[in-house]
Amino acid sequence: MNNPEIWTEIHRMAEELYMLQPWEYMEETDIFGVRANLSGKTYFISVMGSGDQIRAISAYEGAPGLYGFWELEDNPSIRPESVLLIPHIMLSFVSKAILDKTQKEILKITGFDKRKLREWPEVQRIIPGLVPAIPEESYLGDFAEILIQVLNICSRAKHDLNFLFPEKYNEDTYLVRESVLRGKKTVWTDKYRRVVAEPESFDTGIKNEDIEEMKLKRLVRNVIQADCRLIPAPIREKGKPDCFPFILMIADKKTGIIEGLETLTPLPDYHSMVERLPLVMVRLINKLKFKPGTIEVTDEALYELLYREFSMAGIKVIQVKSMKSIDEAFESLIADLAGKG
Repeated sequence: MNNPEIWTEIHRMAEELYMLQPWEYMEETDIFGVRANLSGKTYFISVMGSGDQIRAISAYEGAPGLYGFWELEDNPSIRPESVLLIPHIMLSFVSKAILDKTQKEILKITGFDKRKLREWPEVQRIIPGLVPAIPEESYLGDFAEILIQVLNICSRAKHDLNFLFPEKYNEDTYLVRESVLRGKKTVWTDKYRRVVAEPESFDTGIKNEDIEEMKLKRLVRNVIQADCRLIPAPIREKGKPDCFPFILMIADKKTGIIEGLETLTPLPDYHSMVERLPLVMVRLINKLKFKPGTIEVTDEALYELLYREFSMAGIKVIQVKSMKSIDEAFESLIADLAGKG
């Protein structure tokens, strides 16, 4: 195990946090930030457990992590596994039976004494599309630094939460703990920072000849529903990080018939996989004997990736709130996969 000293500190602070029980007086949406000195990254902290769910804290990485959290929080129809697409570090308190061998070995080396707690601390880093794993050295250092400030905020919040959300600031302004140099001494202080999400840019890879092929296909009134979903069945290959497969599927809205699908992996990373989606969609449509007049999607990112190029081919792409046919098709597919497993 690398850095036993850091792990010992993390487990010591995890015990202190558990004894503090911040989930008794803080909600998941009482978000605050910590800017790590080691990396310069800002993490946004959510305390979980107020709703009798798992007791944990999540440190969401930067603005993308923060707004990924809010999307998950504000959209009741979003699938629970979508949390695996948000970059963050998570400290959770779980039963010993849930811990994997590596986590148990780390606890043993650090001399963690569970007698004071009912549950064991587990630390994982979530990289979009990959199976949660032990944080790398740099992230582990960040997390040890973060926990000190989490304890500071949670201790103060026990007496009064108002300092987290002063009335003079708008809703996209957050308290962020930052270190500043005062003379020769470094001290931590409260800052209030406005956080704005920057849209990701993607190179779809669609060429003019791809659009021309779609243009020439026979147009019908059929409505096709399309979605790309994570399948919770990890892929483990030697020399590659453990990851989850994704399936891009198109299904007829009226009949529910699956018209095409393709399996993708988030390698070398999730962003590059998302960039491939439009070209895969083109290929799925070009395999059909017709082109649909309309394609429905629920995912905003998929809509943004498709609507311009597909409109050039005479296909209307619209964003809808729900898609019954595609939901049923995925449920059937996952049930089949589970049966084969």
